[in-house]
Amino acid sequence: MFINRHARLEDQDIIPAEDTLPTVSKSSMPSRFALLTVLVGIVCKVLGYVMYPYIHYSTIPGEQQLHHQLHCGNSSTKAQHLGCVFDLLTNNWMPKHCSDSITDNEYREWVMAPNRHLGPWAFFLDSAAKHQVKSEKDLSRLIGNHVYTTTENHLAHCTFLARRMHRLTTGEIEAVAHNAFAHTLHCTSAILEAISAPGPVISKSVITSTFDVSVVSCTV
Repeated sequence: MFINRHARLEDQDIIPAEDTLPTVSKSSMPSRFALLTVLVGIVCKVLGYVMYPYIHYSTIPGEQQLHHQLHCGNSSTKAQHLGCVFDLLTNNWMPKHCSDSITDNEYREWVMAPNRHLGPWAFFLDSAAKHQVKSEKDLSRLIGNHVYTTTENHLAHCTFLARRMHRLTTGEIEAVAHNAFAHTLHCTSAILEAISAPGPVISKSVITSTFDVSVVSCTV
């Protein structure tokens, strides 16, 4: 029996072993590979979309670390040595990078105009307007001192400073010193008070405003 069975097997066509197993059509392999590639691509895009906000915002702390403060010391001599400038609009020494010559010059032209209520350059060392500050150079040296001026000069300061802040928002300048919100409240309140006051808006002969000359820093 064993010999006869073996003989019958030899008489049959020998089928290759690989054909005895379930196989996948060779023509379907490329399509499956293409489908897998597409699926991987879709997954990558979805993950990228989901993770982008986290990746994007995670760079902000690093960017903030690049910001630094520019200083001008504590005297006009030190400020000049550090390359700082005196900004008449804010009556402060400040880093040149944080100043704005456009609005500073506009304010300078305003205070030097001959039709100002107390004449050009109405800056004084006393509230009675008896001792006038001689020049802008002298004013810049009065760090820590009170200086007196008119309401119109004060309101002009607020107006030109608003122009400067607009230049900041439009990208015409990169930074602004002396930009605390408390000062904005002060300026806007002064304007509202002036336009709401009964009678003449501005007294021509009375000094109503005072400020201190200072040295400020700014962040860039």
